[in-house]
Amino acid sequence: MPEENGDSLFAFYAFYQLYTHLFCGGKKDLSFDTLQNRLYPRLTSSPTKAAERTSLFITWKKKSASRGEYLLRGCIGTFAKLPLLEGIEKYSIIAALQDPRFSPITRSELPSLKCSCNILHSFSTIYEADASTGDIFDWEVGVHGIELRLQENSRKRVLSATFLPEVIREQGWDKHETFRNLIRKAGFLGDIDAALDNWQECFVEVIRYEGDKTELNYDEFIRLLDIATTNQ
Repeated sequence: MPEENGDSLFAFYAFYQLYTHLFCGGKKDLSFDTLQNRLYPRLTSSPTKAAERTSLFITWKKKSASRGEYLLRGCIGTFAKLPLLEGIEKYSIIAALQDPRFSPITRSELPSLKCSCNILHSFSTIYEADASTGDIFDWEVGVHGIELRLQENSRKRVLSATFLPEVIREQGWDKHETFRNLIRKAGFLGDIDAALDNWQECFVEVIRYEGDKTELNYDEFIRLLDIATTNQ
């Protein structure tokens, strides 16, 4: 029987979306409530209410045969507030098949995959250019993710980028390195170091947030799926 606190429940549900999409044409025989009841019968309520409107990101990683570590295979989410289950159902597929940085995930890759579901919360604007107040460094590495919006003066356009809390931690970046990589990720075409040194001139808004992450690999997914399909 799986752990009773339901730590992997949302990541399992995300993996279930891709599994059924690739093998069952999207047909799902088991609802979220059924999966929860069969896998976690003593769990009276989800860690986050299923109907709650929230922001989230789904991340797929693939285990490298040569390096033995999981490498990014797709990651897409939304800061829009969607009902939790609707968001998982939608972005588990989008992250797997429509991340423009990667080709769509195929059936043959499933045994090498790990899926994580990161539910975002505690959003706080720590700098806003219109108010000319705030501290862009008022956040903690390993705790907060950062969303940056900045102005590219040469083209008078606003760019944006974000890194989830675990990405910053896994990369080993400090706060300055995080902002350099955010500026680069946003597609800024100018001098990145100069932009950071003079951030008051180009930063439009900096938002910090936190995330509740669940994850599991393919073997764990299959083990739980076997329990869910036989416990009827």
